Amino acid sequence: MNRKRIRRLLAASMLGLFLLVAGLGGGTAALAHSGNSVAYSDIGLQDGSIAYDLRIDMYDLRLAVAPNDPDVGDFSPEVLQKFVTEHKDDVENYLLDKIHLYADSLPLDGSLLTLEATVARDQPYAEAILRFDLSGKPEHFVLDYQPIYDDVDQWHMNYVTLDLKQDGSDKQSYVLNFDKREVELGKISLLRAVKQFFILGIEHLITGYDHILFVLSLLIGARSIKQILGVVTAFTAAHTVTLLLAGFGVINLPGKLVESVIALSIIYVALNSILNKNASKHNLFLAFGFGLIHGCGFAATLSEMRLDGGQMAASLLTFNVGIEFGQLMIVLLLYPVIHYARRIRWTMPAMSATISVFGLIWLIQRAFL
Repeated sequence: MNRKRIRRLLAASMLGLFLLVAGLGGGTAALAHSGNSVAYSDIGLQDGSIAYDLRIDMYDLRLAVAPNDPDVGDFSPEVLQKFVTEHKDDVENYLLDKIHLYADSLPLDGSLLTLEATVARDQPYAEAILRFDLSGKPEHFVLDYQPIYDDVDQWHMNYVTLDLKQDGSDKQSYVLNFDKREVELGKISLLRAVKQFFILGIEHLITGYDHILFVLSLLIGARSIKQILGVVTAFTAAHTVTLLLAGFGVINLPGKLVESVIALSIIYVALNSILNKNASKHNLFLAFGFGLIHGCGFAATLSEMRLDGGQMAASLLTFNVGIEFGQLMIVLLLYPVIHYARRIRWTMPAMSATISVFGLIWLIQRAFL
């Protein structure tokens, strides 16, 4: 085969390939992401909340939210409006699952206000207006942006404009990509970290009904002030250890396992208090052993946050102190009730049986549902 014939074959092959690509260019995923997977985020304070204006490539969003939609390649106005109308809830769930904002380490609750089909860079885009509730201007702010990268296109880019002063004097710009998916601004002060996590610890304990019932079971099994101090101290020491270890990432147990064992601990200690005549002697060991698991449960709350690395130790410690303070309030409140209820013969067995029923319900929900 001479050189001239080889050149002709190569030229024909290149032409055929060009025509094939051109023929597929009417809406395929391959060409839709030829450097065009782009989003724009404008974030700022508005009326005491954070307003997030996200403009994102319509094809990317549709492919991520409704990948099996037969009209995903159709960009006619009617089809785009149909997607916006029918899939607004799906878009809200997707975006709020993939976009997380943190103010002073705490996650912000968000909602989708509006969703519209628009045009940017001569291409169809979706404009989503999100609002995130905010209690006050944060010292430490984090944007964690995860859409599109792992669902549709790893080459996706997000151009971010951020202004948290509401007057345009602190407007900053960032570019997020596959390797850099977050923006972090500021640093929480030690005073705010201590105050915030102390209150958070108290709230977590007094609203954690499973932890309260476990403590109540320990109190039912205790027969004296000395025994109460013993089990409370053992429980505190144990959950402090695992809370700190889990908080610093040294241990990481599956959440389902931890929550199931916590429910099991409630059942065991409650039944042990009424069926075992020597329950008071064993409660010290039970408090410590199960306290280790409860500490992992306390740490699960922190896993939902984005702690400022500079104040992580202070945040963990004050969160734990808040838990202890809440626990002390619970003990001081419940002990007089238990002390006087013992005078009625059937009261303690009835209370323990009721607690064990709650524990059983939680165990079934957490382990099997």
